[in-house]
Amino acid sequence: MEAPARARWRAQLGGWRGWLFALLGAYVVGAAVFLIAGGARPAMTSLVAMEEEVEAGETDVVQGPATTASATPTVVAAAAESESEPAPACGDVRPVEHDVDPGLTGVHALGFVTLDEEPAAFSGYAGCPLIVNFFASWCVPCVTEMPDFERFWNDHGTTVAVLGLAANDRLEDAIETVAERGVTYPTGLDEGELFIDFGGLGMPTTVFVSPEGEILETHSGLLTLDDITTRAEEHFGL
Repeated sequence: MEAPARARWRAQLGGWRGWLFALLGAYVVGAAVFLIAGGARPAMTSLVAMEEEVEAGETDVVQGPATTASATPTVVAAAAESESEPAPACGDVRPVEHDVDPGLTGVHALGFVTLDEEPAAFSGYAGCPLIVNFFASWCVPCVTEMPDFERFWNDHGTTVAVLGLAANDRLEDAIETVAERGVTYPTGLDEGELFIDFGGLGMPTTVFVSPEGEILETHSGLLTLDDITTRAEEHFGL
């Protein structure tokens, strides 16, 4: 290439470089002005909005459990109140407050008369383990074992009911025997054939009855406190 031509080309290239640097400089200056003048504000505004949303979300999360927690004591209190209700004690059963119900089964469908000559029903003992002791004032083993039934009653009367029934005996003699032996558990008079219905074979006879009214065992003969307790444990799980 000739010297004059190269000189012109270099001159033109230098001019393009100048324009390019000028445009680049203008772009840099404009971008700086844009950022300084507030071009970054929308991003900052969005960040602030996001922080506010997060704070609002955290508030909601805190309030949610707080509402649930405020209801929890009520539920717990209701459950505790329900669990605190005591189960009826078998020693508090008053059979005179119940009527004979033929619709029931087993022992619970039968009735008897108290030594106060009040009609009573075994249906009152539904749901309670029951020991029925047939006795008579003229029966020496019957009179001998009555204090042991009284001791068992004092120890377990809240969970196992005890009932004494005078069989083949006069009412006044039965009342006198109960008083002399210090018996406090409920007593009555077998005016019919309860002794036979319960499977009795001789005096005394003791019958262990399930909470459902089923006869579990009928024992004819004298029982000691240990005998009564052992059988109660076997049949009722004391």
